[in-house]
Amino acid sequence: MLDFERLLNDAENGVLPALKFLGDIYLNGYKENDIEPNLEKAIEYYEKAADKGMEDTLLDLGYIYCSGQYMEPDYKKGMVYYERAAALGNTTALGNLGMVYCQGFGVKKDEKKGFEYFIEAAKGGHPLAMQQVSEMYRDGVGVEKSEELSAYWRQKAEEQKKQDELEEEQRRKEEDKQEEKNDLQTAFEKNLKFISKDTIDADFVKRIFGNASDLKQFTMGVCEFKTGKVITADPLYYLKNSKEVFIKEKSIASGTYPVQVAVMDSDIAGLRIVGARLKVNEKEAIQYELAKCLAEKNGKLMTTYAGFPVECGMGCFCDEQAAKSYRNFLSAWYQEHENGNIYTDYFEQLFKESYQKEPTYQREGGDLLMWSNPLDNSQIAMFASGLGDGYYTDFWGIDETGAICELIVIFLNPELFK
Repeated sequence: MLDFERLLNDAENGVLPALKFLGDIYLNGYKENDIEPNLEKAIEYYEKAADKGMEDTLLDLGYIYCSGQYMEPDYKKGMVYYERAAALGNTTALGNLGMVYCQGFGVKKDEKKGFEYFIEAAKGGHPLAMQQVSEMYRDGVGVEKSEELSAYWRQKAEEQKKQDELEEEQRRKEEDKQEEKNDLQTAFEKNLKFISKDTIDADFVKRIFGNASDLKQFTMGVCEFKTGKVITADPLYYLKNSKEVFIKEKSIASGTYPVQVAVMDSDIAGLRIVGARLKVNEKEAIQYELAKCLAEKNGKLMTTYAGFPVECGMGCFCDEQAAKSYRNFLSAWYQEHENGNIYTDYFEQLFKESYQKEPTYQREGGDLLMWSNPLDNSQIAMFASGLGDGYYTDFWGIDETGAICELIVIFLNPELFK
């Protein structure tokens, strides 16, 4: 059964994945918690997430208003959300707007404008939009006829479709493989309960990062914190958006600190990162407290939740200044690589090189990267998050003097995976 109270609390504190999840729950209902569909509440939570910049919920809202599945179509309202998503470069939204104008759904039919949306979606890699553009060039709908361009986009659509089918096939194989591993599934479910706790035992952490014979500890490098304002986040998904990450309420002295990971090699889970630690000083932690964040609410900074959501299977430690510089780097990179993918076209090779240097502590393809920003050499310590996506709580380690000596995040309880 879903921990609905915690989910509501996270949503109240502005956690975007929680707002999205609540929207999904109320849109379709959730039998395990006896929750009936409630369209009004679904829209409420989707709008809150959309207002905070969550792209997926803009599509959800556009679909609710335009599809006719949940209400009488209100294309005017739906298009507002699709236009907002399209402004962010979302190819699905661009294609939907193309269809709206080509068919005249709630607007004056304008095939030329429809083509403009479709061609933008096609350039962004949307296969159905590519096919639509091919047909519009073939028939001269909204654009001058061109057999050459029609053939070009038809071939692009076929290539993209094959690539998507291969990726979908691979995804299904991975899902089938996961289903076969009953032991792993059981351990995973137990681990979800473990990581949802808001307390952690000092002796347990000591074992993870120091005296466990069945784990490997590795210092992946040192990371500079110029401002001392710390951020933990998924670097490939959430860190790129300043609205989706928050600095820690407490800060550390500016300086350079080692980042350590603990790794297990389990028969049922394979090689996995159990936890990561930012070691602020050499003293031992005797207790741990939640590493809460600061978030703006009603124009004021307020203490909110600890931890961070993961969408791309990665976590990180970094300074606030490094996060800002990272976003500048991404902006410049995407200007040079208009249709690029920052992971496959940039980070993937760096992770592979990391694996080649240190294959003992990570899976083939790479789980660890101490990234140095080409713009200013600011650093971000990136590491795989245990079994992947989820929500992970982080903690400040407090020494005997009451001072912060470390920041930790535990992804797995290794005892569950034996």
